Amino acid sequence: MNKSTLDLQQARRFAEPVAFELPWGTLRGLAWGNPQGHPILALHGWLDNAFSFLPLAEEFLQSPLAEDHFLIALDFAGHGQSDHRPAGNFYPFIDYAYDVWHVITQQEWSSVSLLGHSMGGYVTAMVAAVMPQQIRSLMTIEAFGMLTESAERTVAQLQASFQSRWQQQFKRAPIYPDLNKAVLARTLAGDLTRELSALLVERGIAETDAGGWRFLADGYLRVRSPLRMTPAQVEDILRQIQCPFTTVVASAGEIEVKQALLQWQNFVPHLERVELTGGHHVHMEQPHAIIRAFLPMCGHSVS
Repeated sequence: MNKSTLDLQQARRFAEPVAFELPWGTLRGLAWGNPQGHPILALHGWLDNAFSFLPLAEEFLQSPLAEDHFLIALDFAGHGQSDHRPAGNFYPFIDYAYDVWHVITQQEWSSVSLLGHSMGGYVTAMVAAVMPQQIRSLMTIEAFGMLTESAERTVAQLQASFQSRWQQQFKRAPIYPDLNKAVLARTLAGDLTRELSALLVERGIAETDAGGWRFLADGYLRVRSPLRMTPAQVEDILRQIQCPFTTVVASAGEIEVKQALLQWQNFVPHLERVELTGGHHVHMEQPHAIIRAFLPMCGHSVS
């Protein structure tokens, strides 16, 4: 597609496809490292996919972690190569967390580390709270707390969600005449460089039978949530997280993350905060720094 898709040669060469069968369909992803090692589940952000962690996988393979850890980057439901939810179903946030809980339970992992970016970070925090005895460590990147709504906004949130669901059924995904146009669209939609956008597009697009290219992400991912948690519920979740917890904040990241830390960081007294220069996708921009921060969480020293 462009030069960036030719880089990250080790991560591409040693990527092993993985799949997990769930009652509604299949979650797919990629894995690196020692299959018998300690599992690290890496979970991407909204409308991204497992290639969000390809730069990190390149650094992982060059670190001591690759010897005794198994890095698994999943595509969430409706994203990347994973199945869409069946017709008539939507994508409530809690179901993402349940899917991860299901995979951990299904695989009988007694100890697993979680690494999540943006929406994936919120998912990992919820999973760490729900099954604290099985989560060895947690790192969230540009995500802390949860997205919330006050109780007084319940009806307004429901109204907006119902309208969003109704309108989505009449929308059709755009078709791009070539890959460059698709990469440009992804670049304009977020804070990514064109090179990093191309990575996400590579895993998240397919050629149509009639010609042209269409993103694989389910259009219903864009439907507004019917309900969000209240601040009090978020406080309860954060209090239940017992494992070592590091959150990564980007200098040019989302202001909501910094506000959430001011609001809720005292509910996680053992929280470690790492600040890096970069944007919301700082894990793609500075994968080496992320691995360095993750090493001590997995029992390895930083050289």
